[in-house]
Amino acid sequence: MHQLREARIEELAQLTELCLQSKALWGYDDAIMQCCRQELTFRPADMENSLICVAESNSQLLGVAQLQVDDEEAFLARLFVSPARQKAGIGKALFGWSIKAAHRAGAATRLLIDADPLAAGFYQRMGARQEGSVDSVTVPGLRMPRFRVTL
Repeated sequence: MHQLREARIEELAQLTELCLQSKALWGYDDAIMQCCRQELTFRPADMENSLICVAESNSQLLGVAQLQVDDEEAFLARLFVSPARQKAGIGKALFGWSIKAAHRAGAATRLLIDADPLAAGFYQRMGARQEGSVDSVTVPGLRMPRFRVTL
């Protein structure tokens, strides 16, 4: 069993490592993982300009989601689950949190997600619809599927 709660500033380094471990599960080589480190590093400013939710059980961090809201639109910046806890409903719970949090924060039109290509199936199972793709900002040549959820 897990619970969802707001992230704490003292957890940012741990949350960064959780994201990196989860990303590495897809089999990316060291060069790509090094490119991703900057993008996946949580910073104190993230606590001020976004909403960050963690899933935990017995004080162990199991997953994290980061949501940015700009007027009526929201962007799911990150959603990662610890490799040891994948397929346990944590990603689904964090995705559900992102929808509710977007509504509470005033996003009324849509939630956008630029997903890792290997995570596309997860977002499709969550009901997101692909609406094209975008270039990765960190990995040259990688196209990221863009998903949309109508709010």
